[in-house]
Amino acid sequence: MSGFIDLHCHWLAGIDDGAKTPEDGVAILRALGELGFARVIATPHMRPGLFDNTRESLQAAFDRMQAHLVPGLPAVELSSEHYFDDVIFTRIVNGEALPYPGERAVLLEFYESDFPLSIDRRLADLRVKKQLVPVIAHPERYQRIWRDPDVLERLVDAGAAALLDSAALVGKYGRKPKQSAEELLERGLYHAACSDAHRVSDLDEVAGGIRRIEQLYGQDEVDFLFRTGPLELLSGRIPE
Repeated sequence: MSGFIDLHCHWLAGIDDGAKTPEDGVAILRALGELGFARVIATPHMRPGLFDNTRESLQAAFDRMQAHLVPGLPAVELSSEHYFDDVIFTRIVNGEALPYPGERAVLLEFYESDFPLSIDRRLADLRVKKQLVPVIAHPERYQRIWRDPDVLERLVDAGAAALLDSAALVGKYGRKPKQSAEELLERGLYHAACSDAHRVSDLDEVAGGIRRIEQLYGQDEVDFLFRTGPLELLSGRIPE
């Protein structure tokens, strides 16, 4: 397995709840490379009140990390995991956020218990007004989708994409997220998968998730979720 793209990883050091030191970040990248990842996009949190990061502070942290990167690691790029409240929505609209490289898609996270009432309209605004594909991070971890998976199907039908946290498939987040991930995978609602690694110890569960996908659906599905799907999303297209 090689050539994978990780759309969601917290290897950037000292900026959120991910890697604490540059050495930790390098260890995450090295472990991802050993799993077959050739390209890893840093997605530190942008969440006012908890992780008060801005486009400028994240870019500065990314620039500082360059001195610690060594040959043989996956290629690295910068984006952000945007907590989808009013403040961050406004930043995205005003060009003050950090969409994926190429600025054709943007990674979003939501409340664990529910989605904003305005989610349909706001996701449509991102698609139509900003020409951005909204990528929903780890939908299997949202209680709203546990209660009603059709919610995600509706959002996907409206032009959003869904990103699987592969470690959920081996129970990293508990029974409910595992069951939800399996159901959403069976429904064909995921467009890509990721590590969402915060520390090097997470990579054992990521590897287990990749193996689980292969056991359930074969190597073609692994290739779709970790290679074809991410490439399509970065190009601003919804994978099919």
